[in-house]
Amino acid sequence: MVSLSTTFWIQFLGVIFGVVMAYFTFVKYKRKELNRTEFLGWVSCWMLLLIVGLIPSALDPIIAPLHFYRRLDFFVVLGFFVLLMLGFQNYSSVKKMEKKLEKYVREEALQHPHQPKP
Repeated sequence: MVSLSTTFWIQFLGVIFGVVMAYFTFVKYKRKELNRTEFLGWVSCWMLLLIVGLIPSALDPIIAPLHFYRRLDFFVVLGFFVLLMLGFQNYSSVKKMEKKLEKYVREEALQHPHQPKP
């Protein structure tokens, strides 16, 4: 029986994940839930994941000058930065939406004051 390494399974799962996410991105684009720019941006990310999953040595020119010992270390650090960026972007979007909702509710309250029932 052939024993497959952990690295193989990580690469395999990365490729499967990239293909599935590219499909879901395509479905969302077809449903008009993503515009063309968003679609191209996300598909680029998934294609990059596929390339790295299939040819991990493609990252060596980036990883070597940064003095990472393993590729996985690089991905952990990169993932942490991406999560921080997405968290900040999400927080900013929610704050912006809260302000718009508050403004809308105030305008509605001033236009249609609540009449107490007798």
